[in-house]
Amino acid sequence: MLFPKQALERRLADTADDSELSLNYLNNLLKSDPGNERLQALLKAKQQRLDAIKQAAEEARKQALPSAAAQAWDRWQTLYQRYLETKQQGHGSAGQAKQLASTVMQALKAVPRGDLSQEQSLYLASSALVLNDESQALKIYEELASKQKSPERKAQVYEAAARQALGLSMYEQSARLWREASAATQDVQQSRDYMWQALQVLQASNRAQEALALAREQQELLGSDPETLRRLIGLARAAGASAEAERYAKQLLKLSLLQQWQGMQATAVADMSGEADDGAWALRPVLWKAPGWTLQHTAAPAKSQAPGLPFDDKTYELGYQVFLENRNLEDAWRVAAAAVNQAPGNMVWRERLAQVAEWSGRQQVALDNWLAIAQATHSEAAWQSVMRLAPGLFDDRALVAGIKHELGRRPGDAALQLALIQAYERQAEPQPAIDYLLAHGNTPQAQILLAQLAERAGQPVVALNAWKRLLSDPAQRVPANVMPAAVLAFLQGERALGLSWLDDAQARVPVGMGAEAETEYWRLLGDMAQKQNQEALSLKAFRRLLEMPDATARDFDEVINLLMRTNRSEAAQVSLRAWEQFHDPRHLTQAFYMLEDQGDWDSVGRQLDLVMADPKVASILLAQPAFLHAAALYYQHAGQGTKALELLQKGLALDGSSTLMRQSLLWLLIDTQNAALLAPLLAQAEPTWAQDPEMHDALAAAYMALSRPAVALQRYLRPHLQENGDDFLWMMSYADALEQNQQADLAWRLRRELWTKQALRTRDAGLADTTTGKAKGSKLRRWLNPKDLSKVQSQARNRLMLSQAHGDDELVLLRELMRMDRNAGRDLSPAAVELAIAWLQDKGEYSTERGYLWQQYALSRSKRANRPLWAEITVALAEKDHAQVGQLLEQYDASLSRYDRINAAALTGDGRLAQSAAFETQHDQPDDDSLHLALTEQLLAFSDHAGLQLHSRRLDGIDESAQRLSWHLALSPRWALDIDADHTRRTVNGRGFVQAPSSEHGLGLRLTRKTQESSSEFMLGQRQGLASYTPMQISHTQSLDNRLSLQASLGRDLPTQETLPMRMGGMKDRAAVGATYRLSRLDQLSLEYAHERFHVQTGARVGLGNQTTLQYTHSYRSEAPMIQFDAFTSWHRYSRNNPGDLNGRDAAVLRYLPPGSDAGIDYLLPGNFRFSGVRISANMPYAQEYSRALRPFASLALTHHSINGAGYDLSFGLATSVLGADHLMLGLNFSKSGVNTTGTTRELQLTYRLHY
Repeated sequence: MLFPKQALERRLADTADDSELSLNYLNNLLKSDPGNERLQALLKAKQQRLDAIKQAAEEARKQALPSAAAQAWDRWQTLYQRYLETKQQGHGSAGQAKQLASTVMQALKAVPRGDLSQEQSLYLASSALVLNDESQALKIYEELASKQKSPERKAQVYEAAARQALGLSMYEQSARLWREASAATQDVQQSRDYMWQALQVLQASNRAQEALALAREQQELLGSDPETLRRLIGLARAAGASAEAERYAKQLLKLSLLQQWQGMQATAVADMSGEADDGAWALRPVLWKAPGWTLQHTAAPAKSQAPGLPFDDKTYELGYQVFLENRNLEDAWRVAAAAVNQAPGNMVWRERLAQVAEWSGRQQVALDNWLAIAQATHSEAAWQSVMRLAPGLFDDRALVAGIKHELGRRPGDAALQLALIQAYERQAEPQPAIDYLLAHGNTPQAQILLAQLAERAGQPVVALNAWKRLLSDPAQRVPANVMPAAVLAFLQGERALGLSWLDDAQARVPVGMGAEAETEYWRLLGDMAQKQNQEALSLKAFRRLLEMPDATARDFDEVINLLMRTNRSEAAQVSLRAWEQFHDPRHLTQAFYMLEDQGDWDSVGRQLDLVMADPKVASILLAQPAFLHAAALYYQHAGQGTKALELLQKGLALDGSSTLMRQSLLWLLIDTQNAALLAPLLAQAEPTWAQDPEMHDALAAAYMALSRPAVALQRYLRPHLQENGDDFLWMMSYADALEQNQQADLAWRLRRELWTKQALRTRDAGLADTTTGKAKGSKLRRWLNPKDLSKVQSQARNRLMLSQAHGDDELVLLRELMRMDRNAGRDLSPAAVELAIAWLQDKGEYSTERGYLWQQYALSRSKRANRPLWAEITVALAEKDHAQVGQLLEQYDASLSRYDRINAAALTGDGRLAQSAAFETQHDQPDDDSLHLALTEQLLAFSDHAGLQLHSRRLDGIDESAQRLSWHLALSPRWALDIDADHTRRTVNGRGFVQAPSSEHGLGLRLTRKTQESSSEFMLGQRQGLASYTPMQISHTQSLDNRLSLQASLGRDLPTQETLPMRMGGMKDRAAVGATYRLSRLDQLSLEYAHERFHVQTGARVGLGNQTTLQYTHSYRSEAPMIQFDAFTSWHRYSRNNPGDLNGRDAAVLRYLPPGSDAGIDYLLPGNFRFSGVRISANMPYAQEYSRALRPFASLALTHHSINGAGYDLSFGLATSVLGADHLMLGLNFSKSGVNTTGTTRELQLTYRLHY
């Protein structure tokens, strides 16, 4: 066994053995611990003692002592040797050695010392110390020292004595002797050395506290040089005086720095002005403060600054250890930081800095240094410290380095790869992580991480490629992987690929996927499929969602939206399910709308009754505007207009800004013909509602319902004409407004244009094939079923088609249209019914229309509420049904159109209402000429008026200048009396055809009676021309129905104009019958036959005549400018008497013959002839009728006279109102070869009529 080192050391120190063996033991111990100062001192003392013993023995042999002294020395030495031998024998002879020691000591004292040499004396003293007689030994040392003549010699004696005492492990005695040596010498440095020996001996003998106290006493002697301070630090540490050790350490560091500072003070002072950071730290002395030092951030400017403490490992280490022992972590950190900054490559100091920084709470500094150590030494402990500190400090730079080191050991660790990515991302440096994964990511998990990281880093292509690599393995196509991959593929334009991944993952939905994750998968699949227009797949996915327990209202909405395009019935049922599950009124309202669209009003009614039965649910729903609107639509359809109105008004009160609610309210009032509420509603709400362009169509319809189409056109239709030019239905409404505004021709031209566009759009305009009924039907079906036409649009199109087809084609088309437009119950839709009614009305079949109205509406209570009022009033007016017109006027009054209202009032004899109805709408219809004409007719029909007519005519032979005064007296609404007075002056115009023309004047009375069905007139006059005669005539016109009317007249002594002589001196009796038939609202045919007997004004008969006239009239435009086309022909047959047979006063008519002329057979009556022509006219009624504005009028006819040849007739002029209640007309006429004239004629006429 090896002897324990500590025990051996202690035994060598305690023993007085001065043998060579003990010296060998000490040498061996020092080899194993060369820095042990205690062993070094013990070895030195042993060596000195052996040397002294040897020298003393040598001296003793050399010197011849006196016999007495020699005997005493020999005796003592003999006894001393015996003592040492006895003591070496061990513990068994301890008692004997103790008895022998007293004898040896007596023998030692008996040795005379006066003549002993220094070595002998020292040997003798050391022997006394061995024998534990300290006082005797000190006495001998003192005696020896007193013999010395110089202080140095004296000090040497004490030094030798101290070494001997130390060699005998007599530490306290050795320390005392060292102190004596220190006090004896006059050499300060030597004195300091001796004192240090004393301190070391005390320290070696475990008397550190005493040593430290002695050091304090001898502070002045010891000084404060670095080496001294180091020793003091060691002493204080040994004594456990950590505060004092720290104080010495600070003095040491401060002193070392101060020495260098003083050496370079001048340079430092000169260079203190500028500093630039070089990243280094150094210890700086603080001379102006309490003793101490500080770590300051140094600078490395262009000029040198005072340097920091040069790196001294021993000093730094000592200070560091002292600060740590004293738990002064702050100063220990400063020392370690200074050391590292001055020796950055010293890994020992970096480790110390890392440790003390961590202990002192400087975790970042610790981490930085652990990282530097790890990177420099690859120490696993250092890397573990990095991995321990970096996460808590969020130092991703260090963490990245640590993770990379770990990945070098575990390259496939997914958790480490994820941590690496996260660390890079936190540094906003994803690219290195991407590069790493591209280079090393060989696992599926690594590809997932790469895809996710690249997408977050804004590198979608890299991300998508990573997903492609991953999903190339079908086993990886699970929802968790394909969901983010599909989204990215969609964003990158590879939608089909993304959807295929999602679709493929349906077969790999794991059982334990979790409801939330599975819900998200199905929702994403549904959304993506919908974006790719794969509605079947989308619907499948969303249906699966509805089976999930956490299906949301949005999922139901998606299913509803998809089903609305394919199966609205099921969509409505899903909406009802959503209502039952989520109780969101939106779903119930949505279901109502869809059921209403399908015509399933019964289901709506049942659901409505069900929800309204629960007061709580009803209170919630009745606070929802959308529900109120949907419910109102149901009640409106059910004929409960009052309830529908109540709900809409309540909805509008809740949501006053709802365009839909406003529109529905207007349409309800329009459909129910509730003008009593519609008019005030417009007056109140229009200023606000008109600001919403979405309301303009409804507002236009409202004004049209109130018979104010001009307002509708001006405010709401014309401003939107350009933007709605391609909207078929809107343009049809616009045409209706034009027609209602008395612009029928423009309206029908617009409809024809729409017809053409629609025909081109469907590419099937061939409806002219009339070979077989089957062929017609096939073409009709192709035309009636274009996929791009809605049902409502088709109805508008159908009316246009009927207006373009005639005869058998028209009837076939109507039947096909109505056959196809039936509901599930085989009943005609309201639109189809109105189509048939309009067709009958357009054809003038009013009796048939009345029967059809009764059939369609009278038998059904629900239908009765929606019967078309316009059709009923039209039929009643056309058939002059006073009772029905009166009933409709009383019941609906303001709901009737303005013209129907005026005409109805006039038919029932209520003139004041007719006038009021016309006057009320003047303000809103300032340009409605028909309205003003109707008002004028109503006002002027019962007003008195007087007129003046001036005519200037140039005929073929004479000129006429005529003046006519007229006076109209309105006796009653039916009776009127007209009084006329006229005068015509004739002169020869120099053509030589006539001579001595006679002038003419006359007075006439005309009594007229008018009813709705007929008109009768009786005329009686007195005229004076060639002779005096009394014309008289009675005429009557009777309307048999709305199409056919008959005329008859019978007159006697009437003026005639067959020739110029008859114009000036003839007259005729006339009996005529005629008929007028209205083919359509635009076309009319008339026929008249007249038998005439011709006389001269003196009474003689000159011949007979028959006249037949046939005329066709087509009104191209019924509003200004009114354009009309006429085609006419007439046959004239005469039986003439020879004028030469006249005699007496009857021959006076022959005076018009030029001199030398004979009266031929053609003098008074022409020969038989036919007169034909065509005419186009514009605004010609204004030549006689009232016009409030300046109106031009014109007419041009091209004629042919079978005798006189081709001719023409051109008239034009202006008509206007000057004072408001008057009529002024100025006109010109030019003609050639007229029916009763030859050559060319021209006429200027001026008429004025004033109503009062």
